[in-house]
Amino acid sequence: MNECVAISYILSSYITLTHTCSQECGYCSFFKQEDPILEPEELVDKLKYLSKNGATEVVFVAGENPSDFPHIMIQLAKFGYSSFAEYVNFAIKEALALNLLPVLEIGYLNSFTLERFYKSGCSIRANLVCANLNDNNQALENAKSRNIANGKAFVEALHQNQIPYTLCFNIGIGETQSERIDFINEIGNFCSSDPYLQDIRIIPFQPTCGCKMYDRPPLPFETMAKVLETARKSFPVHHISVPPNLFNRFPDLIEYGLNDLGSLPVFSGDIFHPNFIIPNVETIKARLREKNCHLYERGTLSTPVVLNRTECYSAVSYTRNLIENRNASIISLIDNDHCFVCGRKNPFGLHIPVKSYIKANTVTFSWVPGPNHQSYAGIVHGGILATLLDEAMGYAIMGEHIDRRIVTLEYTLNYRHPTPVGLPLKVVATMGTQRHSVITARGSIIAPDGTVLVEATGKFYEIIKNNTSQNSIKAEENKNENKSSTD
Repeated sequence: MNECVAISYILSSYITLTHTCSQECGYCSFFKQEDPILEPEELVDKLKYLSKNGATEVVFVAGENPSDFPHIMIQLAKFGYSSFAEYVNFAIKEALALNLLPVLEIGYLNSFTLERFYKSGCSIRANLVCANLNDNNQALENAKSRNIANGKAFVEALHQNQIPYTLCFNIGIGETQSERIDFINEIGNFCSSDPYLQDIRIIPFQPTCGCKMYDRPPLPFETMAKVLETARKSFPVHHISVPPNLFNRFPDLIEYGLNDLGSLPVFSGDIFHPNFIIPNVETIKARLREKNCHLYERGTLSTPVVLNRTECYSAVSYTRNLIENRNASIISLIDNDHCFVCGRKNPFGLHIPVKSYIKANTVTFSWVPGPNHQSYAGIVHGGILATLLDEAMGYAIMGEHIDRRIVTLEYTLNYRHPTPVGLPLKVVATMGTQRHSVITARGSIIAPDGTVLVEATGKFYEIIKNNTSQNSIKAEENKNENKSSTD
């Protein structure tokens, strides 16, 4: 039997605190000036959504030095914060309370600012460039602080303040091959044995709409292979990743040192490269299987000195159990809000808010099919009706608190009458019996006059009892209520 290789990833998501940035990097289309900061209430709602759906990491993103801009300081004062660092610490605290490990990607920070995050429980991404590209018509012409010296100083400050960090090498933005190879080797000699260094990310340039370097070609495979090979020699014991959405041939890089896919932002997508869709976990598994590789989930932190910090020990323990349960599962069931029936983020979906119509273990909602949902003229496609019933029965089993993860084993449909386009349909489903992990359900689609148009019965299999995130949120809410009553 051929030797199997293991490739890891982190189930993650981005939350944008503000796009406002003092730098204007030619390869970036994300950051901009005059953008407001995210309101604290909305921030907490986003964190609760991520925790409920099983994320283990949240990456807080902001531009560099947003507090240099008056509109940011005005907003911070309005929300009751004296500095941007205080606002970010609020975000970190809320994330840890919901057992999400916080990561900051907010530009280069000086030692004074980094002291504010000492023992906060966060980790930080250090985005490094491999050459000084600050001359006219170069990538960093309008980003004078982005250079080799400042990047190394930032890494040194992270170590001095005992903050765990990830090294992100941005490549393909104008540096030569020898410059990027020499720089990776130099940084490897500089900090590869640092216990606060967690992992290595190789970020290849990809042209996106809005960046000034939109006409620059992406790097070829041979270049990427050499970079990975260099990184593996310079950082022999670390996770070394390439974002799978930015380099399609990632399975071919395994023999050159790739052993990780880094943080997969499946809930938010890649906010830096919105046109490059994050592949889902099952698709990645299938592609890696062709190379005899096994995909598994890992946590954000990796070194003992970091894992044992008291400020994030609870979140580390919680996420470790969550990850172990998912790795033991036969399939990854991740709700990233792109479901064809109920997903708000699916541009081609039906956008039916099924979750809001669950009462105990019964689902009832209405829907009006349009011309796009027909088979023969004026008649709704039977596959659409089957999809609605499958969705309704599944949510009836998952229940009002969505505290189960289930997949369909089998279901039987009885199309009793043709279903006309344009008719308001009532979809009803309820849970039946349970025997071990197999649960039954029944569903119907009913016309306005009470005629039953379609009936269905189904069997569903429970994969994971994923109620720990929900219980965590409820416990936090109860704690806040108790605190309020005490006050």
